[in-house]
Amino acid sequence: MQNRMLHWRQHTPQLGDLRVRQLDLARGMRLVQSDYRPLAALTESSQAVHLQPQLVLTFGLSGESRFRASSGHEVAFSAGHLTVTSFQHSAGERLYRAGERVQQLRLILNVASASHYFGDEQAERLFQPQLKRHLFSRFGHATVAQLAQINDDPLMLEIQALSLLALHRHQLQLQCSDVTRLHPHTVQRLEQAHEWMCEHLSQPFSLSTLATAVGLSDYQLKKGFQQHFRCTPGAMLLQMRMEHAHTLLEQGFQVAQAAWQVGYQHPRNFSVAFQRYFGRPASAITGRKKRN
Repeated sequence: MQNRMLHWRQHTPQLGDLRVRQLDLARGMRLVQSDYRPLAALTESSQAVHLQPQLVLTFGLSGESRFRASSGHEVAFSAGHLTVTSFQHSAGERLYRAGERVQQLRLILNVASASHYFGDEQAERLFQPQLKRHLFSRFGHATVAQLAQINDDPLMLEIQALSLLALHRHQLQLQCSDVTRLHPHTVQRLEQAHEWMCEHLSQPFSLSTLATAVGLSDYQLKKGFQQHFRCTPGAMLLQMRMEHAHTLLEQGFQVAQAAWQVGYQHPRNFSVAFQRYFGRPASAITGRKKRN
């Protein structure tokens, strides 16, 4: 086994306290720990260095971050949540907020390791050519207890990584079984619904309007979202609106302007929703001055 030494790698100090360490585990699995506290809003380039598909389980320990793929698709990572993604080409940007500490632990599996732990058929369904989020779920006390035991001993890290994988394997197996019930035509309609939502963030949302736009019934749309995206249409819309609003605020838009562009007619309602979603007021997000 290679790279058994586990140590923190420090990034350029001028950017802030940015540290990462990794360990190669058995059967092609890797463990990566990161601890970032940038001095200013940080955009970190991520190049497509992996020739083989990757399945990544990201455990959020503190803070919030986002990954924006070169295709424009974004995935959010939050404290207390497990985010599972797969990809073959990972070119894009990792986005961090100024002054916020973001701690994450990632388990990264290649095709061989996923096939070993999940089986060939389920592993094949999990891996996708493009970035895909399979799961975004709050983890429980058992996971918190396992994460609290993470230390510097490579052997113990191997055991703890396998324990974390065992705790959440059933969620991915359920996701695989759900996918088999969806007809490819339905999956295509659901992806169209996602794109439609992206293009209509500033407009009032109606489940019936969305269902009609993609040729599904309200029931098919709601059930399909739960199976394919692991969330409700409303939850996805909220995430998309809040993430886009955060980007606008970072670009220098005023709170009222950002609210209007993501479908809120009343800035106060937007501010309440933003505070509840991110745990900080929209007025606290500062960015470069927007030019008129």
